Amino acid sequence: MERLSLREAAMRTARSVTTLRRYVRAGRLVAEKLPGRFGPEYFVTWADLEAAGLGSEATAARPEPAPTAIALAGSVAPAIPTAPLDRVLRETVPVSLFQDLQMKHEQLLVQYGMVRAGGLRVLEMQTELEAKRRQLDEAQAETARVKERVAREAGELRKRLREAELELEGRRVEAAALREKVRGLEMLTRNTVTNEAIERQFAEVMEQVRRVDRLSAEHDRAEPGAPWPARAPSADAEH
Repeated sequence: MERLSLREAAMRTARSVTTLRRYVRAGRLVAEKLPGRFGPEYFVTWADLEAAGLGSEATAARPEPAPTAIALAGSVAPAIPTAPLDRVLRETVPVSLFQDLQMKHEQLLVQYGMVRAGGLRVLEMQTELEAKRRQLDEAQAETARVKERVAREAGELRKRLREAELELEGRRVEAAALREKVRGLEMLTRNTVTNEAIERQFAEVMEQVRRVDRLSAEHDRAEPGAPWPARAPSADAEH
């Protein structure tokens, strides 16, 4: 079965290539995508056109010969056409020129589609870029907040460290003062012990003196003028 490209089908029907392409996308016209002259393109059959309701128009348009430019030049200007625009163009424009125009039209549609796809991609990239910029701004703001918090905490730690150093220095001064007090108390303790020993020895000496005075008084009462007997020095005398 003969296969027709959309351009050929448009030439034999009262539809444009854009209309046929829209029918294919809507599912109204069954078409098969095959490799073509300018890449993959859609191909249809007469049965597909008839199934889409375009077979009668295709059959009626198929035997109509295309007028030439010379015949158009010598003919009388026709009345206002009532047929679709593409049929009018086929009847008033040479076939080769009409085909070239259709080809250019399809190329422009393809280029428009590419430009539109590129524009959509650019918009998507701009949206992604704006999102990345917002994320970067948020990350920078968070970094600034973290730096500020770290600096504040570092200042507080340095302040506490200075206070701890001052407190340690005060404790050292207090410890030195306590050592001086302990040394003074030790000296006072030694002096107290020495004074007590001196007082005890002095009390013993005074006791011996009183003892001697008492013995002397008793001897004088017993034998007046008698000499004192010789006595060995006692341990008390050494004191």
